[in-house]
Amino acid sequence: MKILIKNAMILTMDENENIINRGYVLINNNVIEQVSSGDFQGQTSDFTIIDGKGYCVMPGLINCHTHAAMTLLRGYGEGLPLMRWLNEKIWPMEAKFKEKHIKLGTELAVIEMLRSGTTTFNDMYFLQNIVKEAAIESGMRAVLGIALIGDKWESQLKDACNLADTVINEKNDLIDTMFSPHSPYTLNEEALKEISSEAKRYNKGIHIHISETQDENNIISNKYNMTPCELLEKCGIFKNKTVAAHCVHLSKNDMDILSNYKVSPVYNPQSNMKLASGVAKAGEMLEMGINLCLGTDGTSSNNNLNMFEEMETGAMLQKLYYRDATKFGGKTMLKVSTVNGAKALNIKNLGSIKKGYKADMILINLNKPNMIPLYDIYSNIVFSANGSEVEYVIINGKIIMEKGNFVKIDEEKIKYECNKLCSTIV
Repeated sequence: MKILIKNAMILTMDENENIINRGYVLINNNVIEQVSSGDFQGQTSDFTIIDGKGYCVMPGLINCHTHAAMTLLRGYGEGLPLMRWLNEKIWPMEAKFKEKHIKLGTELAVIEMLRSGTTTFNDMYFLQNIVKEAAIESGMRAVLGIALIGDKWESQLKDACNLADTVINEKNDLIDTMFSPHSPYTLNEEALKEISSEAKRYNKGIHIHISETQDENNIISNKYNMTPCELLEKCGIFKNKTVAAHCVHLSKNDMDILSNYKVSPVYNPQSNMKLASGVAKAGEMLEMGINLCLGTDGTSSNNNLNMFEEMETGAMLQKLYYRDATKFGGKTMLKVSTVNGAKALNIKNLGSIKKGYKADMILINLNKPNMIPLYDIYSNIVFSANGSEVEYVIINGKIIMEKGNFVKIDEEKIKYECNKLCSTIV
């Protein structure tokens, strides 16, 4: 299948930061075959043609830290600090979740992410075989990790290995897996070392929460006389390619450790603000050459999966934190949300509109009132857009959403079933 997008502005996010004011993108099956200015000169008789006049084509956004099925907990347990929120509200409710909850919660998350331009998500949750099913049915790209937590980590690790075996055997280009120890404070040293060993054996990455709150740092300090980063280094976690969610309370030595091991921290500004966890030193990480990426966290602590909102909040928060208006411009924030996300998740040829790259992209409508005038496309996307401008979504060369309508997903059915299900669990 060939798709030609013509007459469009193209924000390539390639290494030269090229912007094509009027050009075309040719997709052949799941790969970008051509990107150029002007008009396509070949024959188009068997092509699907999208007239991109008035649109900007850009890479799909990459959400590097989610708990997708937590859409069912949106707004539940409001107004509590993290530790009380988890222990008193979230974990007891999650204990009630069955396969039907995970499936519907993930399907709802997928709709929300696609509508706001996310084409890839990195998930940590339970029953990831069900999450995988929902992701495949929707056509989304996903990296999946079973949450490894508490005293049941050994059986959970076996499940994680089984998931890795399944993903490897299925050879689905859209699906990969990571090993996902929840955090240093919910697992002992033995567990962390064993998880690291299994990840190394499978040649898969690690997805983990690190230093989200000062309370977490205090727990680890009192128990080990170390910071969480120092403990994870000791346990060998960072010998694997690691995606580290939050990283709010880091010392200079912690940041040096992340830099030395090429760890990718995930900045989650809205979740960190809502739970009053603190502000990650994202600016310093970027200055150190650390591969910072962006995530929303789960909807119960955000309360949405909108990466456009996350980009705007994340950029503004850093400007305020450093009291420097030059920090985190639109171009920087968009790179963090595309190019850096692909690098963090170890997905080759993703995150740019470039020949030979995977055909994951979105088209945003530039004719919305909040997108006019257009002096700086990066600024408009990060600081003016809100996600509703996304009208086309293409993943792996397939049109998932066209003119704001899903091609195969039954959105109304999913919303109805979610409302019905949630009325029985609270």
